[in-house]
Amino acid sequence: MIEVLITIVILSFGLLGIASMLLNGMRMNNASYLRSVATQQAYDMGDRIRANSAGITAGNYNAITYPPATTCTNCTSASCSAANLAAWDGCNWNKENAALLPMGQGAVTRDGTDFIVTVSWDNNKDGVVDANDYFVDSDGNGSKDASYSVRVQP
Repeated sequence: MIEVLITIVILSFGLLGIASMLLNGMRMNNASYLRSVATQQAYDMGDRIRANSAGITAGNYNAITYPPATTCTNCTSASCSAANLAAWDGCNWNKENAALLPMGQGAVTRDGTDFIVTVSWDNNKDGVVDANDYFVDSDGNGSKDASYSVRVQP
């Protein structure tokens, strides 16, 4: 009878280990998905910057920050200026970031002739985007906060 009890205890520890592996796998899969979305969003803004060369020359993309304006300028018509198009790009892009990522936010800064596009999000879902939002790599080490940056050359 004691052999059966010991077998049940060993089996239960094994099942707990399997359940833990499944939960960690799902958590990492979600973090990977969010990082993929952030990558796509960063490249989307890079494409928007490249498409508006007049806005680049005028400096309209030099400092785009979060939060976006409450209402975005309607710039779907042909009569939109380069400055309005840049404002529309930044506003709609940040609204998309907020919709696609948990507390997603984006920023664009200029560095010489290049632009640094950064997308950040709340990876640990604590309600704030900060340094506590980090990834754990395959070795179990914490790495950078939950943000993705790309250098864009117009």
